[in-house]
Amino acid sequence: MNSIPSSLGLFLILAIILSGCEKKDEPVKQQDAPPMAASTVAVSAALSASTPDAGFDINRVPVANPQLGKFPYVGLIEGYQRGGGKNKDVAFDRYEFFDGAKIIPVEGRLTTIEATGQGASAYQVFKTYEALVADLGGVKVYAGKAERMNALRLAFNDMRHRSPVYDDDQMGSYVLRTPEKEIWFEAYVGQNREETYFLTVVEKQTLEIKAALLPAEEMKRELDVRGHVALYINFDFDKADIRPESQPIIDEIVKLLKNNPGLNLTVEGHTDNIGAPDYNRRLSDARARSVAAALTARAIVDSRLKAVGHGQDKPIADNNAEEGRAKNRRVELVKM
Repeated sequence: MNSIPSSLGLFLILAIILSGCEKKDEPVKQQDAPPMAASTVAVSAALSASTPDAGFDINRVPVANPQLGKFPYVGLIEGYQRGGGKNKDVAFDRYEFFDGAKIIPVEGRLTTIEATGQGASAYQVFKTYEALVADLGGVKVYAGKAERMNALRLAFNDMRHRSPVYDDDQMGSYVLRTPEKEIWFEAYVGQNREETYFLTVVEKQTLEIKAALLPAEEMKRELDVRGHVALYINFDFDKADIRPESQPIIDEIVKLLKNNPGLNLTVEGHTDNIGAPDYNRRLSDARARSVAAALTARAIVDSRLKAVGHGQDKPIADNNAEEGRAKNRRVELVKM
């Protein structure tokens, strides 16, 4: 084999060195959303890989330590502003998020903003909030059509801004966990309404009970004067299970009945007007029976009690406002 002349070899070596130092063109950056951190992408992929039947597991979301601003922590897309329709901002409420397989009810501080404007597709809306939440250290829970919730309609009573029939509505759900907070986000776009989207943010919290406990003696006075007394007993979401924080109310009812052996009561369940009337009636009846069962479990003879559910049929306040709906969600003791 002939050897390569030294001058030619030197030329080839220099060419190789110079080609390695050449500056390559940078890739074009996306303009609609910042890139997600590699760790967040990996977590999102792992969550998405879970089976549809299993759904989303909040315990698999890593705890982040972002610098958060003021609630609701994210803003509207440029060119959009708060509309005058279905906005809501309350200290405590319940919202039902969807993970592609099941409904996840979340209670706490809530805001819903109707964002009106133009120019953003539904896909851009979802990718924007996915990127914003990922930048804080959160993950995507679900993105896709809302019609997959149809099979869960019985557990999904509060439609709010969602269409009565989901059809081609689309949504994106996201969550952020910090050492102190669990924050849920939903972007929702109705069919043929790309000029409007809804942003809902819920910071998970427990309810601060502000109403004073009504003692047995006060219940007796109300029953003697009015013939009935309204009580606010907390139940698990969409169930008839009495929550532990309402046990002191049960204790006072037991005291009332034991101190007044001649007193017989009807336990009435009532709801607000969110949801189907028949469903509300069944739920209120189950809750009234749950209260009666809690009393008989404490040695109150069942013949002294009658349980009935009226659903939304007997409101005592305006159902068009959250304050009124909260008053209507009650249990009443009625003197027989």
